[in-house]
Amino acid sequence: MNKLLLMVLCFLMAQLTPVVYQLGFGYREAFIYPSLLSHTLLVVPIFVVFHLKNRFTKGFLLIWIGWLFVGEVKILTYYAVNPYYIAMDEGCIIYNLFLSCLSLGMLVHDQLTPVKQVPASAQQTGRPLFNDLTWLEYPLLFFPLLWFADFISHVGYIPILSGSDFTDKMYEIDYGYVYNYGFFNCVSAVLLYDRFQRADHKAARFAWLVAVVGAVLIMTIDSKRLFLLVSLLSIFAYDRVLAGRVAINLKSVIMLASAVLLYAVLQSLRLGNMSMSITGTEGFPLGVEFREYIRAVNEFRPGEIPGYDLTASTLGSLINSSVLKLAGFDKSALVAKDSAFSFMKLFDSSNTLGIRTGLTSELYFAYGFYGLLVITGFGYAVSALAYSLLTVSRKSTLVLQIVSFSLLVLTVFGQSSVTAGCLCVLFYLYGLIRLVSPRLPRFALPVSPAEPSPAYYSRDLHYHSRT
Repeated sequence: MNKLLLMVLCFLMAQLTPVVYQLGFGYREAFIYPSLLSHTLLVVPIFVVFHLKNRFTKGFLLIWIGWLFVGEVKILTYYAVNPYYIAMDEGCIIYNLFLSCLSLGMLVHDQLTPVKQVPASAQQTGRPLFNDLTWLEYPLLFFPLLWFADFISHVGYIPILSGSDFTDKMYEIDYGYVYNYGFFNCVSAVLLYDRFQRADHKAARFAWLVAVVGAVLIMTIDSKRLFLLVSLLSIFAYDRVLAGRVAINLKSVIMLASAVLLYAVLQSLRLGNMSMSITGTEGFPLGVEFREYIRAVNEFRPGEIPGYDLTASTLGSLINSSVLKLAGFDKSALVAKDSAFSFMKLFDSSNTLGIRTGLTSELYFAYGFYGLLVITGFGYAVSALAYSLLTVSRKSTLVLQIVSFSLLVLTVFGQSSVTAGCLCVLFYLYGLIRLVSPRLPRFALPVSPAEPSPAYYSRDLHYHSRT
């Protein structure tokens, strides 16, 4: 289909979605629906999607656009079983304004970044990728087992399989020291998948696939779903880099379906009631973070949420506790100023778990519309990271950047303190790798001489794999 025609079709579909909602749900209350004006703002990110050269950046932006529709469906289905006042329009307008600035930041970097011209001979041999992990790869491959063993030794059981609602005490359990480095599990999952991809025999491939599935399941034993989603998204991105093209295939659909299914199942397991239908009490099983964001917009304005300090909480999570202590700051006190803690009692005085509302919500309530400048810079940085994925020479750097990229994708419904904390842990790992890894040779060697390495890209960023 002609690119211009497809873009116009996407514009029309996005614009007319509020009308489809009204016809499909039939609520008489007009406040529950987004307006046509709010969806008109989607013209900017949709236009940008069609003009970005880097397909990883396109995928990032598509997920953020899709989150709007997920959130709207969540609110509309939730209203059917819990019909309290929740007006969607203002929050959707704010979200789409931030989404537009995010996309423009991406577009600026994308247009300013020259695409390397790769000789035909290099396109045939593929991009050199130096395996600099050496012996350190083995501890990382076995890290999920270590994390699991330490978890069980401290907790004594698997909470997600306890058969009871443990949400009120899930943040009071002593999980052990290794638990704090649980984000390494995401790196381990990618490395295990890399072994699966490079295995020569069916038996070895099956064994490594079992290891990948096992590592992913181990991450879910505490019912927290961030690491699960980051791992699945990272595996998908790594697979696309190795394949040399970013395209949706059967493997992609299976990964997406698995993520959605596990997300919903973990919620039921955490509540200790698998027989209870999630849709029967909560509506659509995804999008609760968007719903809480909309509720906050309905009742508060920037600067009105007591104790909330996005800058302090993010820096507190990003900087090592010892460094903060030397500077006279208490890390836990700073982190307690984040959105999860500050927002958690806004709508439920008995809530002890906190709530997530996403990066757009955090920036808006922290800085008002000045947050548009921050998210524009964020979009620029995301595009820079996406381009780096295509040119990096070290295997360790590629894996860490892919995990970081996946983490940033999920800031659409995450919280900045957690994102900063995860990036801090990755920085520790990066420092350790640089400390023990050999120097990069003048001409980097592929990961495996018998294996096609990630391919170079051509002028329009469509990859060319080794033949």
